[in-house]
Amino acid sequence: MATVFGEGMGRILLDLSDEAIRQLDGLKQKRNLPRAELLREAVDQYLARQQSDIKDAFGLWGESIPDGLEYERKLREEW
Repeated sequence: MATVFGEGMGRILLDLSDEAIRQLDGLKQKRNLPRAELLREAVDQYLARQQSDIKDAFGLWGESIPDGLEYERKLREEW
């Protein structure tokens, strides 16, 4: 969707608490940026963090993937 803002930008409606809007307005004044830019930045950071958390979980077993039943037996021996 092409808009006056640039290629590939869409719009969403977002309900925020009065307190969140008050804090956002404070940050808007402090950083001299529009609310929309602050929200885009926040969403980008959130999505990057979520993606990073997912990537960190892959490969936890390393190269050796144990047999599931054998792993279960080993864990039960610890009890």
